[in-house]
Amino acid sequence: MKAYRLLTLAGLLGVVPITACSNSTGPTAVALNVRLSSPNTDDGAVLLTISGGPVDSVEAVGYTVYMARAGAETLRLIVTGDLGPGPIARIHVPDGRQVSRYSVSIGQVAARVTYAQRDPVPYSASLLR
Repeated sequence: MKAYRLLTLAGLLGVVPITACSNSTGPTAVALNVRLSSPNTDDGAVLLTISGGPVDSVEAVGYTVYMARAGAETLRLIVTGDLGPGPIARIHVPDGRQVSRYSVSIGQVAARVTYAQRDPVPYSASLLR
């Protein structure tokens, strides 16, 4: 009888932490890296539009970042500096389950020294975890 009680107690103790800690149905915030792909090596500024859901905050990743909310689910970013490969900014979104809804588009690009506008068509931007 004593062994049965111990097994029952051990079984209950084993279940409690699992059920008490599992909350896989709630939203979990995630960070998405904004990456720029460029055919040039002397880009100095880019205007991006991020849409598809709310953005909690924007983080600079080695560049100067300006942001403006264009709506509840749209954010505009201007990133300036000696732009190179890799992440140029990081956005924090409230629900990682909704990441596929987000997109980024390029509106304008300017050269670093002359500020001459460039055709944004050969450029691409992506959002990656």
